[in-house]
Amino acid sequence: MGEVITGAKISVKYRAHLAALVNKDSESITALNVKDVLKHIKKQYGSDAEKLAKTMLIVVNGQSILMLKHFKTVLKDGDEVGFFPICGGG
Repeated sequence: MGEVITGAKISVKYRAHLAALVNKDSESITALNVKDVLKHIKKQYGSDAEKLAKTMLIVVNGQSILMLKHFKTVLKDGDEVGFFPICGGG
């Protein structure tokens, strides 16, 4: 029999419009990678929340997933995934 993989116990931090849309600042979930976090958001809060989350700066332990393995970034117990608005200026 194959081993059942349940994922890592992580914290998810929501900011700005996403926090308002999901009606919370943070939660604890179980996920294997960042893609699983996005699936959780879609399942719990709907497609609009997932679409918004994908447009935000996504970080794992303070490091952008763009510097890691994007949505395939593997998560470990205790990791923190954050969703932040992208700000620009000049």
